[in-house]
Amino acid sequence: MSFNNYSRRIFLQNCMECSATFIGGLFLFSSCGSQQKEVDSKKEETAAKVADPCNDFTGVNAEELEKRKKLGYTGKSEVANKSCGNCGLYIAFTEPAAVQCGKCLLFKGPVHAEGHCLQYVAKT
Repeated sequence: MSFNNYSRRIFLQNCMECSATFIGGLFLFSSCGSQQKEVDSKKEETAAKVADPCNDFTGVNAEELEKRKKLGYTGKSEVANKSCGNCGLYIAFTEPAAVQCGKCLLFKGPVHAEGHCLQYVAKT
């Protein structure tokens, strides 16, 4: 047997090439799974928004959300006969008809028909 063609330098170089290939493969396979998780979570968020449009705040900026808090808006009225559904500032959504949701003239974003805020005005 002849060992003249092998050296430590070549052996170490081959080891480094194999380990670099192995680590590159690990990164490749691990990144594929994380992208699928992101896609799945976005699909779940979209499905939740479609299921309850009253909680869909896409396109509503932080300033408008803060305005809701200042006006004391709650999704469920604790005051008898004073809810957004019978308020003069409430505009009901027409589509889909089964959803009890609308919007308010005071702030942007969806509003529950059973909601309430400090600026309640009785319909005339």
